[in-house]
Amino acid sequence: MENKLPEGWEWKKLGEIAEKIHYGYTASAVEKEIGPKLLRITDIQDTNVNWESVPFCEIDDKEKEKYLLHEGDLVFARTGATVGKSYLLEGDVPESVFASYLIRVILSNTVAKKYVYYYFQSSSYWLQIQSGKVGAGQPNVNATKLSEITLPIPPLETQQKIVSLLEKAEETKKLRAQADELTQKLLQSVFLEMFGDPVKNPHGFEIGEIGDLVIATQYGTSKKANEDGKGIPVLRMNNITYEGNWDLSSLKYIELNQKEMEKYLVYKGELLFNRTNSKELVGKSAVYKEEKPMAFAGYLIKLITESPATSEFIAGHLNSKYGKMYLENMAKNIVGMANINAQEVQRIPILLPSREIMEKYSIIVKQIEKTKQSQKQSSLEINNLFDALMQKAFIGELVS
Repeated sequence: MENKLPEGWEWKKLGEIAEKIHYGYTASAVEKEIGPKLLRITDIQDTNVNWESVPFCEIDDKEKEKYLLHEGDLVFARTGATVGKSYLLEGDVPESVFASYLIRVILSNTVAKKYVYYYFQSSSYWLQIQSGKVGAGQPNVNATKLSEITLPIPPLETQQKIVSLLEKAEETKKLRAQADELTQKLLQSVFLEMFGDPVKNPHGFEIGEIGDLVIATQYGTSKKANEDGKGIPVLRMNNITYEGNWDLSSLKYIELNQKEMEKYLVYKGELLFNRTNSKELVGKSAVYKEEKPMAFAGYLIKLITESPATSEFIAGHLNSKYGKMYLENMAKNIVGMANINAQEVQRIPILLPSREIMEKYSIIVKQIEKTKQSQKQSSLEINNLFDALMQKAFIGELVS
């Protein structure tokens, strides 16, 4: 692990450059503002935190002083699927403590805190985390194991140069992400421009129900999926994003006989609707884009229409601001996990424009999809470049 480093560099354990490494506070999160915010594993998304959505907790002043977070603190997820994920607190930190499934590291002033943070995003760090994880069901890394993680530490001036270069590279990643977000908003703007606000209906379209555009519906298979690659890929509710896109990074497989394949496959241009989920996520919808068909699981409903253009229009409606609000209101009256069945989906009100207009919308969607695919490739290349820069940075090849 500890390869030869440039002159003036040395390998150090995290415990050697940290003033303190300790677990978080055990408390229940509350929505009422009765104390400091309680930072949890789930609040750290893609190395960022939306502090507005972080809940509060009750804690006495003595305990609060022990767990209060400050700028420059590093927190790590110590258990679960994201074990090892880290977050550096920068800028103005709201009054907050950290929960028990996190580990806080207070670094000494002998190191640049962001240099250490960047190392914890590198593949070298993740190799150490993978080898130190304990438990197959719920992997975890404790404070002792975390303190044994080794880092290449150059002189402080070199650390600061590396941070400056990696910050510039990271800014490119952020700009790419912003462009992707604008493309997603473009699709919503096109829908609104072509069809108008469904409530005001400025174009005077006939108003009906989704069922008027649907030939038939089909629930997915309830057969148990496997992770061994046996059979064909099966789409589940987590594969549909809230915005109506596809995330195929985590697929399971299922073995189906010929009769079942005729019933439970989805083909390019067909629409899937997530019928069971949390109240915020139920109703996620997306048109299948792949050339090869896949199976779809029981928490999804296939809406069969006359053409892909009709499917794209329904998906555009369900993923619009109006569609999301309507689905959310449907789910408000449901206790626990929300469920919207096939009959209820078909009763959702919708504009009924001409097929010609839906075809025009579908063509624009295809053009935007091509742009998104190009952006996806660009994002991949930028991420690969950033990873390569980090690898060079931590073996002394980026700056002298």
